Amino acid sequence: MVDPGKAELRARLSEARRARPAQEIEAARVAVRAAILERCATSGWRCVAAYVPLRTEPGSFELLDAMAAAGIRVLVPVVLPDRSLDWADWAAPDSGTGALGADEIAKADAVLVPALAVAFDGTRLGRGGGSYDRALPRANPDAPRVVLVYDDEVLPSLPREPWDFPVTGLVTPTRSRDLPIG
Repeated sequence: MVDPGKAELRARLSEARRARPAQEIEAARVAVRAAILERCATSGWRCVAAYVPLRTEPGSFELLDAMAAAGIRVLVPVVLPDRSLDWADWAAPDSGTGALGADEIAKADAVLVPALAVAFDGTRLGRGGGSYDRALPRANPDAPRVVLVYDDEVLPSLPREPWDFPVTGLVTPTRSRDLPIG
């Protein structure tokens, strides 16, 4: 059974994101973009599985475009009817190749994972569909799994279900750090 507190926490965090002023969101996006591009350069990431951000998220279309412009292959999810994820190439969405397959995530040197919050032990609170918890086991086990969140969305702890797949790093507007998996 899912922890009933998760739904309440998701609602509260989603509402806080909707209430953020546009200038705060844009400043966060600029800072997160710079941090991720720095990590790409220093870590040698040549392929990144990312996500198409919502308007309230600290990730951005500009981040995806900047990674692609830097020569990084950017994979973005295609949500299937059963909520599992397939993958497409961000730089060539209309190439006619369409979805590349659920296992394409294994080619990524890093995975940027959407989240509403993250705890210091790597527990991630997503939107509740389970898409990434099903996709992350297909990723290269050595690939960092990094969430992009606001500073106030890094929490001391979060409820964790047995199927919740942990992340290994976080990037906020003011910090970037690896996380121990607990």
